Amino acid sequence: MKMTVNRIRVVVLGSPRSGKSAVVVRYLTKRYIGEYSSTGDFLYQHRVAFDGAVSEVEILDTSNCAIRGCIGDHVRWGDAFAVVYSVCERRSFLAAAEILSLLVRSRLPGCAAITLLGNKRDLEHAREVHAEEGQELSLRFGCQFYEVSAAESSAGAALAFHALLREARALALLLPAPRRKLAAYSVSKVIGTIFGKNSKSVRKKRPSLSI
Repeated sequence: MKMTVNRIRVVVLGSPRSGKSAVVVRYLTKRYIGEYSSTGDFLYQHRVAFDGAVSEVEILDTSNCAIRGCIGDHVRWGDAFAVVYSVCERRSFLAAAEILSLLVRSRLPGCAAITLLGNKRDLEHAREVHAEEGQELSLRFGCQFYEVSAAESSAGAALAFHALLREARALALLLPAPRRKLAAYSVSKVIGTIFGKNSKSVRKKRPSLSI
């Protein structure tokens, strides 16, 4: 009999040109859809079974958080966070660094699962961000790191999301609910000061993989 873990809420963040929506859809449906024109957030509900357990997963694909000013609500809502950038666009990589800084500064240490995803690794001829830069950024913020290609295969997205869910599931079992709720503290204060500043904390190495 499989063990059931309560709902896990995943927030997917990144710049509009990162291809994050394609990564989410690739993971959920194994289909690739290259063009999206959404102007609002989209919530997916998904039941996933692995490691002998079943989890009810909600994946929130966010849109234009910086413009709409809703990122604070997303940080409070989520249990796990996938921060996506395009390896073909350095601007999206810098935006991902700002988002990671916000997440690390606004959550209590060890109370949220975070993965950094470099998308479009199949477009090697257009690469602007090297895999080593993604690994270095993930080390700086103590999160997992994967490079994937939503266009090529669903395998990389599935591996990255399952690793994120596995970490979120472990935290849900280890930490009582009140502490998880306390984890998203002082978000409104952090948002006003975090962007443009780098975290100086050094955290232990986390899993990283290019697929």
